[in-house]
Amino acid sequence: MTERRRISHETFEARFFAGARRIAPGIWLDGDGDLHFSVPELLALVELPDTPDNREVVYQLVEDLLRGAHPTATIVRHDPD
Repeated sequence: MTERRRISHETFEARFFAGARRIAPGIWLDGDGDLHFSVPELLALVELPDTPDNREVVYQLVEDLLRGAHPTATIVRHDPD
C-alpha cells in the first residue's frame, strides 16, 4: 500500500508549475500552452482567506469563465489539500 503524504502548497506549486511561465498573478502557462490557475494565489491577490468555501467560489468563477470562452475545454481541478 502506498503511503500518502501531505505536502505544503508551496511545494505543490513548485512541482506542478515547474517549467511553466507565470503570465499574471495566479495564472500560469505551461509548455503545452495550457493555462493553470493557482487558487490560493488568486485568493491572496484579492485578500480573501484561503478557506474551502472561498476556494470553491474561485473554482466556479474560473470554470464559468473558461466554459464561456472555450466550451469544449477540458477543466481539471487539483486541490493539494
